[in-house]
Amino acid sequence: MRRSSAVVALIVLLNTGIASPLAARPGADQPDPKLQLYFWERVRQESWDNTMSLDDRANDSSAYLRLRTGLGAYWRPGKGWELHLRLSNENRLYLAPKLDPRLKKDFDVHELFVDQLSVRWRSAGPRPLTVTLGRQDMMFGEGFLIMDGGPLDGSRSAYFNGLRLDWAPRQNANLTFFLVRQGRSDRLLPVVNDQHQAMAEQEEQGVGLYYRGKAKRTALEAYLFRKDAFAFAALPRGSVNVAGGRVVHPFSDALSLSAEAALQLGKLGQETRRGLGGYVHLDGSPGRRFPVPALVTLGGIWLSGDDPGTPRCEAWDPAFGRWPKWSDSLIYLQARETRIADWTNFASLFAVLLFAPSDRIKLSLGGHFLSAPERTAPAALLSGAGRDRGGLFIAKASYEASKNLTGRLIWEWFNPGSFYRAGADPYHWVQFEMFFRF
Repeated sequence: MRRSSAVVALIVLLNTGIASPLAARPGADQPDPKLQLYFWERVRQESWDNTMSLDDRANDSSAYLRLRTGLGAYWRPGKGWELHLRLSNENRLYLAPKLDPRLKKDFDVHELFVDQLSVRWRSAGPRPLTVTLGRQDMMFGEGFLIMDGGPLDGSRSAYFNGLRLDWAPRQNANLTFFLVRQGRSDRLLPVVNDQHQAMAEQEEQGVGLYYRGKAKRTALEAYLFRKDAFAFAALPRGSVNVAGGRVVHPFSDALSLSAEAALQLGKLGQETRRGLGGYVHLDGSPGRRFPVPALVTLGGIWLSGDDPGTPRCEAWDPAFGRWPKWSDSLIYLQARETRIADWTNFASLFAVLLFAPSDRIKLSLGGHFLSAPERTAPAALLSGAGRDRGGLFIAKASYEASKNLTGRLIWEWFNPGSFYRAGADPYHWVQFEMFFRF
């Protein structure tokens, strides 16, 4: 079970579009230093064509560098107390076209902002309570519904502003309460060279409970939370109440099943809303050396779409889960359909093969057969006639040069189906990244 779980965790990290910036923390057998400093630099190059237009004739191609820097510190002034501060910045250097027509500039210094600023207190005893207040990262499960508090700034940050309480009533059990408030832009803390970076289309807040426990070998999670989006310009006020759960069951040391599903009820303007979504994947580790795959994953995703024949809205709301969970490139195409990284009206049958030629090198090959649960109204990009979204192929390679330096290469190729307009062209999307941490 330990081997299979570790490899599953690795493939989840390979599938994320946000590289974790956290520095390595001291091991359980090492005392935490009173002050711990860390620095990281992520150099990411992205190139793509047709990703937003699906048209070879359109001026829809770009190549640019994303230079993300972070400097942070953990300070432990006393037993049970910890303060965390991190300053971040992401600059962009546009390579092609040399003068990007969307931004009218080829170098973007952008902002220096407070990425983390939190205070944490942990009680002693067999049933500890941990309180975290301030700007902090937060992810539950596989990030299905709670992962990124500001989807409009991409992988520049993923923070939440709020309060989190974690209580361990018994061994292998944890109950979390969270309350977050996210602005349309960063107005809570100082920003150097303020560019008014958009963080979300509407101001949002969320409150909820998340439980994690075990029943013998099976990991169980259950949650109940509410997200409110406040009216802005032409965007109506919306609310969604979410109840769901996740299970991870190991059939053996080499085979496990993961599944998550949730029901959503709420309002969108004057409409009643009801959504249903979930995913399932079976992960098997053959236990043999390369060239046999280290992990084989088979799975499915289903996120409801809005049925135009009903008076209510059935579209799935990804809540705080708008990030490149299943694809780094599809999120840009989604921006033309609804919103960037808006996982809704989306279904997939997928398979992933993970190879491990060495302890430092990992190769991943994956394919998605995509569809839409509901047809949509015809538009410049959408046909309005079909539900076949098409096929997506993803190839990834990662290399760990040392504990301080890692790199990865991603290539995605998408061939659109009948869900999109007739004559829609395929696209290619490539990302190369080096990540240094100290």
